[in-house]
Amino acid sequence: MICLLLLVQTAQAALTITSNGADMSDSILSAVRSHDTVILDGSKGEFVLGHTMVFKHLTNKTIIGTHDACLRTRFRITPEIRAMLDSADIMRFSTAGEGGVLSNGMRVREQRELKTRQLFIDRFNDPEESFRSSGGIQLSHCRNVTIRGLRLQGPGAIDVGGNDLLGMDHSARIFIDSCVFMDGMDGNLDITSQSDSITISHCYFGYSERSYDHMNSNLIGAADRVEADRGKLHVTYSYCTWGKGCRQRMPMVRFGTILLDHCQWECTTEHPAVDARREATVIIVSPSFGPGIKIPYRCAPDAQCIVR
Repeated sequence: MICLLLLVQTAQAALTITSNGADMSDSILSAVRSHDTVILDGSKGEFVLGHTMVFKHLTNKTIIGTHDACLRTRFRITPEIRAMLDSADIMRFSTAGEGGVLSNGMRVREQRELKTRQLFIDRFNDPEESFRSSGGIQLSHCRNVTIRGLRLQGPGAIDVGGNDLLGMDHSARIFIDSCVFMDGMDGNLDITSQSDSITISHCYFGYSERSYDHMNSNLIGAADRVEADRGKLHVTYSYCTWGKGCRQRMPMVRFGTILLDHCQWECTTEHPAVDARREATVIIVSPSFGPGIKIPYRCAPDAQCIVR
């Protein structure tokens, strides 16, 4: 009788959702808050997201994708947007320093981001810059969360300081398995702000022709000045692949201790694939660096890189 009761309780705690073709952001948010397990069934199409789903202070949650479930941002970089950026010769502007103030009063540090964001504000008459919220999932102060079997499709990488496809801050004991991350506006999967004990296995990271610039896939530790990350950011990537379109941050690490176990790098780039920055420890076990990788890893003077 006890076993039967447990089975009934488990079944009641799970919820299956299919797409209705409209913005599903709030529906999925509500479902995950209310149920221990949410199954996203892709048999009726993609799950459209009008904004990043921010999960706060959640514990013991599981999100599973079935039937090729895909979370796709509603906003996308179109050929017309690319033509606008090309016409403005946006790639000639620097990605460091020489920023300024946007027409909405926001200060931006980098010149290319400044020019790009102003173009978007003017084109869409959007002083609130709602396009920058085009991400997938943000885990904030979460514990014991599993995400498995999802495809996450972003709008295309673009230098506007936008949201990640999947981001984590102040979260721990997170397991991401068998997911595909494509075309994150900012990062594909970024881990910051004292997050810890993260495992990412059998995942694929890449970019399509939709992405314009800033194809910087995975950031661990936001900045050199964030010393609170010291002693945190223990992350394992196991049997993961960085594929077509990835240019940098596969991953870039500050302060964290990172294990890259049997991973593959199949992209083409002149930048370092693995980038160990301030006080990072990176352990690379049985890697497969493809012919397009010119610099497999770069290690800062105060970082440690171990290849086995």
